[in-house]
Amino acid sequence: MKVCLDSQIFEILIVKKGEYLRKAQVLRGEVFFGKTLLDQDAFDKACEHLVVIDKKTQQVVGTYRLLLRSQAEKTTGFYSETEFNLKNIKNNCRGELLEMGRACVDARYRKFPILNFLWKAIISYMVDNKVKFIFGCSSIEEPQPAKVSKIFKFLKDNAFSPPRFRVAPLKNKRYPYFKEPVEYSRKEALSLVPSLVKGYLTMGAVACGEPAWDKEFDTADFFMMVETEKMNASFLRKFFYEKSI
Repeated sequence: MKVCLDSQIFEILIVKKGEYLRKAQVLRGEVFFGKTLLDQDAFDKACEHLVVIDKKTQQVVGTYRLLLRSQAEKTTGFYSETEFNLKNIKNNCRGELLEMGRACVDARYRKFPILNFLWKAIISYMVDNKVKFIFGCSSIEEPQPAKVSKIFKFLKDNAFSPPRFRVAPLKNKRYPYFKEPVEYSRKEALSLVPSLVKGYLTMGAVACGEPAWDKEFDTADFFMMVETEKMNASFLRKFFYEKSI
């Protein structure tokens, strides 16, 4: 399925299996682990996968994994449920939900607007599927306690969810960050916040609670969510387009 064709160089597709999914899994392995291996799990079969393809080499140079509530409930559940208790999200978020994850871009292609291409496709996908809420786990790499504490305090002060959307890490996933009050400057906090979290904040997303600890990737993961009806208007104007097949 072709989603959009933004240039003479790249093509964006949605795939569920086959050659391009395998290439996306190889890219994920290279980006996440620095090795030529397949990054794959049980959720891959339930998800749809956005892939950006270099038309000349036919290589996947960017990818995002998408899982709708309507599909998750019939299959694996959400990936986020391996880290967080999502009872409040499931009970209080009516309508279709979209979980996003496993985002990565080939290091050799980061001079190109690959993430922009992906977001154009995601916004179109959101509209087509009448998605009401978008969420995902946003990772903090090299998660030293002081660093995670400052990011958490910044999010709590500036972009925190109302109580009805609050989530908590599973008992075996709690991150042992400092709990005492943390002093920080806005400039310092923004320098620590990774680009994926900044992207969510630009959309108008909120953090929904304390971070979880992903021991496999050694990251502190924040559950970020945005209500699509309240999505930042300038963000939508930048990425929305009428899809042509």
